Amino acid sequence: MSTILILAALVPFYLLGAFPTGVLVAKSYKVDITAHGSGNVGATNVARVIGKKAGIVTLLGDVLKGVVGVVVAGLIVHNNWFAEAAGIALVLGHCFSVPPILKGGKGVATALGVTLALHPWSAAVAVGSFALVFATSRIVSLASISASLMVPLGGFLLNLQEATTIALATIGLIVVARHQENIRRLIEGREPRFESKRSSVS
Repeated sequence: MSTILILAALVPFYLLGAFPTGVLVAKSYKVDITAHGSGNVGATNVARVIGKKAGIVTLLGDVLKGVVGVVVAGLIVHNNWFAEAAGIALVLGHCFSVPPILKGGKGVATALGVTLALHPWSAAVAVGSFALVFATSRIVSLASISASLMVPLGGFLLNLQEATTIALATIGLIVVARHQENIRRLIEGREPRFESKRSSVS
């Protein structure tokens, strides 16, 4: 399969990743999520601005994008490399959506869905790392960065195929790169702790 055909075949997965779950969930509450809180369309900001229920729906929707996309890719092409490439495309679609029609997020939930579909044990390592760091710090970004870095390490420790480990490492690095502002605030001691509340926005 030529490079052009491969890239063309990955476009639908990029577009699925770009599906603006958080924007649509917030709109159901008559809220433009990009104009409130951090302006991010992910589950954390949705939960902060609107409430836990909306945040959970956004989280599940973004995870589902990753799972469904990878599963479909595996059904279309019976080869792990295509599912792995589709997983990267899904996360890129979520993080770097085409403006101004679609809104990009930081990719944590979609990356979790992709990892869950590619290798559930690596996803378990990520979730465990997230839970531990979040429980001790109450800082979502720090927990997300920790989980993203633990995924490829978990893949290495679990003796995954090299291609899968590389794909998971690429996804982890994409998520970490999307947290560059959070990293700056963490270094400066300005990163806020998580508090979910129902906002008065309408």
